[in-house]
Amino acid sequence: MSNNIHERFKHFIKINLSAIDKISKCAFFELYLSFSKLKWNKNNTLLLKPNDMDEKAKIFLNIMDESENKILKWFAVNRQLGLSDSNFQRAFNLYKSRYLYVSHNDNKIDLSILEYLQRINSNQLLLRVPKPKPIISMHTARLMRQLYLLKQTKKTTYTILNDQEQLKKILTIWFKKNYTLKGEGIGYARRQLLEEANDFLVDKFGDSQIVYCHHPAWTCIIQEVIGMDDKQQKGMYLRLPIWKKGPDGKALLNIRKNISTSGEFTLEQRQHTRLQKRKATTREKDAARKAREKKRQKLL
Repeated sequence: MSNNIHERFKHFIKINLSAIDKISKCAFFELYLSFSKLKWNKNNTLLLKPNDMDEKAKIFLNIMDESENKILKWFAVNRQLGLSDSNFQRAFNLYKSRYLYVSHNDNKIDLSILEYLQRINSNQLLLRVPKPKPIISMHTARLMRQLYLLKQTKKTTYTILNDQEQLKKILTIWFKKNYTLKGEGIGYARRQLLEEANDFLVDKFGDSQIVYCHHPAWTCIIQEVIGMDDKQQKGMYLRLPIWKKGPDGKALLNIRKNISTSGEFTLEQRQHTRLQKRKATTREKDAARKAREKKRQKLL
């Protein structure tokens, strides 16, 4: 495979060095040879006599400048010759470490020509490879079409809000539809409300948007809609002065789910109250097994 890559790289060099410039009617390697004869200062940073530059050398520099913002049709990039970018760089390093010069049409050209070919190749790839299009799902495409039809039939005007503003409005509508601030008894657990908000978002919009206690949309619900400042509360078990709405629109009594180990509650009674007809998790099953084992050890 290495020999194949090496041969393709040689073909890349041969094609581009033999390419004819339309203005000077000279091959690219001839323009470079004229440029390579120019004299430089001791640090090789500036030409000693830039005004006395040969015409072919000027054309060579113009080609280098044009390669950054104009497609050079005569130049063959590495991908046209079946060389991937990684293999191109690999062949480039191998060629420089194997040879003392570039041999082309009985001319010995210094290896610096490869650096210029590599730069033109990079510039041309940036110009020729089209910019990627955004990837959208079928659900998004369907929604875009529906919005287009809505605008045509209802003559509505709409603007796309950012994610935070969308979530604020969506959660506010959801909260006012399902909860009320008028009720009696203990409040609603904040963690439970957060879980229910995320369940609603996942059910309606997928798991791409999930809010947390520090999310601006959730802070808006707590502070602006409910009217509480929970910044000083360290735990997540703060109870909020809200109640769920029943079928008649009135507040339902909040039920305390967390049952302590004190009192007359046995393990089975606590689990029955905590689980509320749902299946126990692996962690809860393991806790019950340990409790039964501990009770059995005491009876021995």
